[in-house]
Amino acid sequence: MKAKLIALNLLLAAGVGAVVWQARIRVQEAELVRRAHLGTSAKPVPPPPIAPAPKPEQPSAIRYEDVAKKNLFSADRNDDIVVEAPKIVPPKPMPPLPLAYGVMTLASGSTASMAVKAGEPPRMVHIGDSVGEFRIAALDAQNVTFDWDGKQIQRRIEDLMDRSGQPMASNASAPQGVAAGAGPAAPPPQPAGPAKPGVVLTETTRACVPGDTTPAGTVADGFKKVATQSIFGVICRWVKQ
Repeated sequence: MKAKLIALNLLLAAGVGAVVWQARIRVQEAELVRRAHLGTSAKPVPPPPIAPAPKPEQPSAIRYEDVAKKNLFSADRNDDIVVEAPKIVPPKPMPPLPLAYGVMTLASGSTASMAVKAGEPPRMVHIGDSVGEFRIAALDAQNVTFDWDGKQIQRRIEDLMDRSGQPMASNASAPQGVAAGAGPAAPPPQPAGPAKPGVVLTETTRACVPGDTTPAGTVADGFKKVATQSIFGVICRWVKQ
């Protein structure tokens, strides 16, 4: 029995020695490998190629159509574009030019006898006065310039003369003692004068000869007699037909 124990102990001791011996061998091999690796330098491994990032897609304007049409902050937006036509204001029609009955030139300037229309009593006007809608901007013996609606309108006095032959209304009131509706008093008899035009006033107008009592409308030598009432009395002239 004792001999078996001794043999078993020897066997265990031999196994332990073998294990220690193998461990020592492994440690020596590991040391040799470590020293071999310490003497060599590791070669750097090149990094893998970096692929460029994909370019983002260019957005198109049509993709934002719903943003414009269905904006939550502006409910009145829609795709119906209303184009208002420009308002065309028709030009203001110019009224008829005033009528002229004569021009008087003084040292202080020219004064004209004018009326807005035939049949109205004329009045004496000068530069700066208004006749109806027209303001006189310039005036001389032959021409007149009106200012109307910011426009300058120049005319000859001869072109504005009243040739209608219509009698003008008088501004003078009827004298006391004359009944309303009664006709004017008969003028005193005057000596008969020649029925013909007198001195030249303009290209188409002639003066009346003193003492000419022929009625208005008389025609002589291609001229028609016209008599109009003014603030200076009856103005008599012959107008070329």
